[in-house]
Amino acid sequence: DKQKGFRMKKILIVDDNQNNRILLRAILEEYAEEEGAEFQIDEAGNGIEAVQQNGFHPYDLILMDIMMPEMDGIEATKRIREADSKVLIVAVSAVDDAERQKEILRNGAEDYISKPINVDIFSARIGNYFALIEARRHKPQSREAHNLYSREIYSRRLTFFIESDDDLAEFWEYYLLNPQMGSALLSDTVRTLYAIGSIALKFSLKLPIWIEESPDFIYFTIEGLGTLDPKFIKLVLAKNPGITDYKFDEGRFSIRVASNHVQEERAPLNEPKSVVTPEPPSQTPAAPQAAAVETAVEFSVTNESENQVFDYMDEEDMGEIRVYIAKLNSLLLVVGSGDVNADEVDEIATYIDRIGKIASIYAESYAIGRALVDLSAEIRGHMQGFIDKSGSLGSMCAAFSRDLMSWLRLIFEEGAPNVNYMDDTIIANAQTIGGMLKMDDTANEAADLDDIFDF
Repeated sequence: DKQKGFRMKKILIVDDNQNNRILLRAILEEYAEEEGAEFQIDEAGNGIEAVQQNGFHPYDLILMDIMMPEMDGIEATKRIREADSKVLIVAVSAVDDAERQKEILRNGAEDYISKPINVDIFSARIGNYFALIEARRHKPQSREAHNLYSREIYSRRLTFFIESDDDLAEFWEYYLLNPQMGSALLSDTVRTLYAIGSIALKFSLKLPIWIEESPDFIYFTIEGLGTLDPKFIKLVLAKNPGITDYKFDEGRFSIRVASNHVQEERAPLNEPKSVVTPEPPSQTPAAPQAAAVETAVEFSVTNESENQVFDYMDEEDMGEIRVYIAKLNSLLLVVGSGDVNADEVDEIATYIDRIGKIASIYAESYAIGRALVDLSAEIRGHMQGFIDKSGSLGSMCAAFSRDLMSWLRLIFEEGAPNVNYMDDTIIANAQTIGGMLKMDDTANEAADLDDIFDF
């Protein structure tokens, strides 16, 4: 008996069409009879009723129509998910609109079934749904290891649940805009996970990022990638060649960063009166999440005498770079609004190209210059893609702008430990933005990924 030992499942059918509710109830009752399962099946005629009923007595499974009066299924799913993180919501709709399908998945549904319903396929999925519900119910409440390297449980842990671009930006800012996190390898790791997370969101995947820390290593793990085509991860890794210690298996991707490698990139801790080392990627640290776990990083402090101002660039060239960076900064702030036009994108590409060509003249900034020229070419080659994805590119472009301003300020005005202090950060950022634009070329190839629960 497949259902032996399983508790009775509570199911809510949400549809404004009574005939559809009758059909779904009949399929569920037939399945219950064949499998020896016990179901409590309730019905709701619109989204408002669904939200209210789940609030009164939470369900295990909600079958949610999209197009309904008073409150549609997308809004109802969003509200239910905000109040209940455990219920399994499955969209069941005849809506032949890819954007609406993606929207309901983005707002908390975990699968999508099209009408008219194929009874055999739906019955097979019901078994998968209940197996997943039971697995979640019986999952031990105690903490568990998530990385692919070690099963040991570490006390220092941090979790980011990625359900939107804002969540991904919070992960980015926590690490890359925090002056404590001054490691190039750590920055590359965060950028890699950010890129993978961005691709996952395109396919409406919601997933956690786990950070676990032992005395010797920091483990970064992103889960829930089972339906994502591995070629996308390979593409991200190709754009981040500095990431070499990683594993990918069963929908999980882990990167291991040696703690001593991170520490050796920080200056030793001196007396309290010493000067704090200049910020790497950006000068304004983001506030850590409330109730965040302990982290292994320390404040990086160095002696003021170790920093120096560099004057290798011709005064006229320096003046032009200042003007271009100022203009670029204003334009990049518009990107996050999602309301950027073709002329503005062309200006962005032009200023990046001009800064890059000036920087390329000098050996000290040649690497940054070439990266900027390459990024300009990528933007010009994907202008419509840049416009279409400007909303999700906003946080990346804002950080990139701050990186350039920090480079100008630290290298030429306030002082930095060495002339290449900002190189890795700016180059990695430029490559990540360019890589995200290139990914749009291949994203359509995997638009028809198998449904999450077809296993």
